[in-house]
Amino acid sequence: MIRPVALALGPLLGLAIPLSVDIPEHPHAPVMAGIAAWMALWWITECVPLAVTALIPLLALPLTGIATAKEVAPRYMTSIMFLFIGGFLIAQALERTGLHRRIALAILSRWHASPLQLMAGFAGATAFLSLWISNTATTMLMVTVGLAVLSRLDRDDGKQAAAFAAVLLLTIAYAANIGGMGTPVGTVPNLVLLETLENYAPALKPTFMQWMMIGIPVVLAGLAVVLALLSRRLRGMDWSSGGMARTLAAEQHTLGPMRREEHFVAWVLGLTALAWMTRKGIQAESFSIPGWSSLLPYPGVDDGTVAIAGALCLFLLPGAGGRPILEKDAFSRLPWGILILLGGGFALATGMQQSGLSQWLGGQLHVFTTIPLPLMLVMIALLMTFLTEITSNTAITQVMLPILAAVALGNDLDIILLLMAATLSASCAFMLPVATPPNAIVFGTERIPMRAMVRAGVLLNCTMPLVIVAMLLLLRPLLP
Repeated sequence: MIRPVALALGPLLGLAIPLSVDIPEHPHAPVMAGIAAWMALWWITECVPLAVTALIPLLALPLTGIATAKEVAPRYMTSIMFLFIGGFLIAQALERTGLHRRIALAILSRWHASPLQLMAGFAGATAFLSLWISNTATTMLMVTVGLAVLSRLDRDDGKQAAAFAAVLLLTIAYAANIGGMGTPVGTVPNLVLLETLENYAPALKPTFMQWMMIGIPVVLAGLAVVLALLSRRLRGMDWSSGGMARTLAAEQHTLGPMRREEHFVAWVLGLTALAWMTRKGIQAESFSIPGWSSLLPYPGVDDGTVAIAGALCLFLLPGAGGRPILEKDAFSRLPWGILILLGGGFALATGMQQSGLSQWLGGQLHVFTTIPLPLMLVMIALLMTFLTEITSNTAITQVMLPILAAVALGNDLDIILLLMAATLSASCAFMLPVATPPNAIVFGTERIPMRAMVRAGVLLNCTMPLVIVAMLLLLRPLLP
């Protein structure tokens, strides 16, 4: 019932808003408001695929005179897109060679002496992998390892395994969601933030290293909160780590010695991450460390360039059987729907800026300036957290970030704090199985009662926004 109503209501909103709203100083703004409302409704209801809605600006903006097709089309393939493409290709290499599984088991083999330590091991391994590969792939891997661990507990003590299963699987899902906050390539909303800043305040766009100096502490604090909340259910549990050690050792034994292609992928990932972190260098009041990009004869290299360089190496280095680690089928496995969705959001932001809608919205929302900044950040973080429970976090950041950027610039607020609070909170959907793929994957094991996920998720949904805001206010001096 919702789908046909949303299908009809979207275009009607697109027509009704410009007919009923008049903004003399920005004549194209009402038309753009209608287009934005149409896209927001279709994105929230998902009455058509998200990527289909993302193509609307390519048609609507030229027809309404807001922007030409030549201005809109490049927004669908910016440098940020190549950062995503390169990062995803490197992630494919991790998965194809099995290096991601080896990393996870290496961490867990050292963290299994107690239920809390095993939870911490799973949380740490999941979050680390989620810094570099998609949270969906990370969760699939870690759930596989987790179910092997739980099967050992089933043999030893079925009742204890049932009690531990929900806690362990929720830890994996929540750590996968939180881990994506740590790097710009960890999750798609982070890339939306970078492109939004490129449009509204390019001088304030954080480097890879600056992002990590904020993101990693937020991830560590988030994991601590998850472990503190979930470990309460394990009090009094008897534990013998001998069987667990044998299970993990057997899993590692099946991998065999580290193969040549795994070494190659590890080097490519390590060098790419190092290049990302050192490209711009570190600037402080008392000292300055130049980045390697300043040594190049020409400017213009960015993180997208580095990502493609790393990915290119994987098409040249030999893998199993002498064939390259990545081959042409790697391109067919890229998430093109997400790329189009990203591009549609960037095109929408361009239309809002060129039509004057962003400036007008910023002026209308000046009432927010009367609210203390910490309270405003908490309100934004909570709003994004609960909106993400019912809609795509990429789609909601595409809609909200240009509006928040306009509010910040129009009212002389700290744009970095507003946008990062919104973006990081968009990764904090913990309550419903449909909120994120990691939630859906662990719920699909049928070892987590819905009530357990909702109860734990509500607590985290209310706690994590406070943690994020506190960390942002504390670490703000590290950002531009």
